Amino acid sequence: MPKANSKSRPVPQLPQHRRFSYRFNMIAHALAQHMLLNIDRKFGLNLAEYRILSMLSDRKSPSIKDIAAHTQLDKAHVTRALSDLARRGLVTQIVDKQDRRLRVVKLTRSGQAMIAATLPIAIERQERLEQRLTASELRVLWKALAVLTEESALMLSEVERGNRRRRDPVPLGERKP
Repeated sequence: MPKANSKSRPVPQLPQHRRFSYRFNMIAHALAQHMLLNIDRKFGLNLAEYRILSMLSDRKSPSIKDIAAHTQLDKAHVTRALSDLARRGLVTQIVDKQDRRLRVVKLTRSGQAMIAATLPIAIERQERLEQRLTASELRVLWKALAVLTEESALMLSEVERGNRRRRDPVPLGERKP
């Protein structure tokens, strides 16, 4: 339990709309719902199935564990979605010869065609978002996202290890915008 500070100092305020996690979550939710409405209506896919097909189109023969890690889905959800995708002939699952506990997953030709058919939706959405920014703003955004991705991964690993980064935080009021 944290120790109470004998000196009373004001707690800095951080409104929700200024929190990265809140803003990123709101954007991610809106984009996920946009994609879900399109792919469900046009292709009969749910969001988990779409994420898995997309991930499989970018990677060669990942395991279920890899799929779960790269789609932000738990392994049980991935397993259920893969069963449905396999039943529909969109993926195959092959038992690994070296480790029979592992299954290697691949897109079938039908699965490749399905994900290719969804690509125009993703491209149109990406272009629409990018058009809201100038070329300079877009370069800054990509650089900022890379930095924030790296730092958030570091923060997570530190908490997972039970350590804290040893540096003096800059008070919120003294940060550069």
